[in-house]
Amino acid sequence: MNQKRVVLDDKHLPLAESILDKTGITNCSQLFAILLVNYGEKLVKALKQD
Repeated sequence: MNQKRVVLDDKHLPLAESILDKTGITNCSQLFAILLVNYGEKLVKALKQD
């Protein structure tokens, strides 16, 4: 399995930690994977709108 690292800017850390606390997700890597799987296609469509 290939792995990639994602760097989270310090200014976004409080929001990420809040989401972790509220959801029980264990770490930022897991959070990013969940967001990517569940919202990745929606993000692409939203960014490609005219």
